[in-house]
Amino acid sequence: MFSEPPKVIIGRQAIFDRDMNVFAYELLFRSDSSANVASFTADQADMATSRVINHAFMEIGIERVLGEHIGFINLTRTFLLSDDPLPFTQEKIVLEVLEDIELDDSLLGAVQNLVKQGYTLALDDFVLNEHLKPLVQLAKIIKVDVLNVSEAELRAHVNELKLFPVRLLAEKIETREMFTLCKELGFELFQGYYFSRPNIIEDKPVPGDHKKTVSNHRKAARSGC
Repeated sequence: MFSEPPKVIIGRQAIFDRDMNVFAYELLFRSDSSANVASFTADQADMATSRVINHAFMEIGIERVLGEHIGFINLTRTFLLSDDPLPFTQEKIVLEVLEDIELDDSLLGAVQNLVKQGYTLALDDFVLNEHLKPLVQLAKIIKVDVLNVSEAELRAHVNELKLFPVRLLAEKIETREMFTLCKELGFELFQGYYFSRPNIIEDKPVPGDHKKTVSNHRKAARSGC
């Protein structure tokens, strides 16, 4: 008697537009459906990213995870520098670069290449400084953590970012007052516990034929076919 394969788990949190329509979902690593938190250490970040991509695209299926919406996925330095093709189309996924990533010529070149391929770049938990301006010039979306700054700091930060042709996303909104302030400041996208907490998608893996299709897509992209 064969045992059923273990279920696969992924988290997602909605991102809303100014009219409170769901714009996208951020896809999140989850290891346990009973504990809705991202529990991993810094040296496990590559594993977490790999698990999110594998579960979303090869195990559960992106149609089940995102439906008609787009998804935001955090990519580590290792993934950004890898020569392996990403297993998703440019129209379906926004690539998030984390705030603590080491920016050097190699990383900047890798990001420039992804943008040239048509991928949309978002900068996560972003604080503007001169060193990071090359990334700002490539980004289409900048996510600002509004929970850990004062109102004065937030206003000053937004005024700086408005000098660039980017969409501003306010994340970690927890109150109506903060949502109102962010709308006043010109943010276009919003995310946080005030709107919704991350929810868990837990499902059986999709059939093997689907996995083969995704694998073949990656091989074709690698060979240039």
